[in-house]
Amino acid sequence: MAAAVICNQRKERLPSTNKYLKCGVSTINSDKNKMRKFTFLLTVLIAMTITTNAQIPNNGFENWTTIGSYENPTGWNNCNSYSTGLFFPVTKSLDHYPPSVGDYSIRIENQIPLSNCSSYGFAQTCDNSNPGTPAFPIIGHPTSLCGYYKCFPQNNDTIQIGIMLFHNGDLIAGAELLCTDTIANWTSFNIPISTYTFADSATIAICAFYNDTTAGIPYGPFGNSVLYVDNLSFDNLITSISEQNFINPPFSLFPNPAYGIVNINIDNENNDDMTLNIYSVIGTLIRTEILKKNQRQVNISELNNGTYMIEIKSKEWTEKQKLIIQR
Repeated sequence: MAAAVICNQRKERLPSTNKYLKCGVSTINSDKNKMRKFTFLLTVLIAMTITTNAQIPNNGFENWTTIGSYENPTGWNNCNSYSTGLFFPVTKSLDHYPPSVGDYSIRIENQIPLSNCSSYGFAQTCDNSNPGTPAFPIIGHPTSLCGYYKCFPQNNDTIQIGIMLFHNGDLIAGAELLCTDTIANWTSFNIPISTYTFADSATIAICAFYNDTTAGIPYGPFGNSVLYVDNLSFDNLITSISEQNFINPPFSLFPNPAYGIVNINIDNENNDDMTLNIYSVIGTLIRTEILKKNQRQVNISELNNGTYMIEIKSKEWTEKQKLIIQR
């Protein structure tokens, strides 16, 4: 899978689809962690259903940061900083999809002949210096990575879109889409993720070439291939603005399931004037506390195994997220 940076390769990869396929998906299974099964009442699942799309960073590629003469998509790493000329492999495009959702997409391009890292078209959520590692927390149990793409591979390049799931830092599941065909119009994709029990984090990578980390070097780029990607999500395609907004809640929990300490990722630097409430599955308030300034962790070691609802209130918003405690 395309989760490794060209300048610092990770020597493990997801199994690919048959190399003769024009477009296809593949999955990875891992037996590293054998975890105990956790059973939920059906009524709890219905009452506490939440979107699992919440944590994909900048999933619609609407947010970009200007750095000197180029822009980077917020939450996505690439090699734009290595460019010494006018070419940047990752750029913001006004060609986006669906037309009614957002204003931009991400455009990724290779540049031949290869000169340095700026010749390689890729973007990934993990850090360039630590490829193929957890990059953002996830909640729930996503079963597929969805989104929209179009691509123009050249000279036998293989387009690659991939995801890895982790639990406690260990790779447990993943999948990738590989394509050698020209896809001239925006096309949806749904990449099934291999079977797993629990996951608490993920990393996603998108490449305009095939990154063969088994050999320690990329399989390409061979041409000036181009890839567009927009509106990534888990399990269901984004078709409206309301869906895109809903998948970016103001806070998330990590890991989930948890056992002792829960990390809180809040879209607010200081956590000023925020209250945290913990409810049981039947709505009983179990605990309440005022979040301290810059507090990023909550101790839940005194709570029993089970399913809870975590509510955080600020002056501007109130949001709830499901938390599973499993030891």
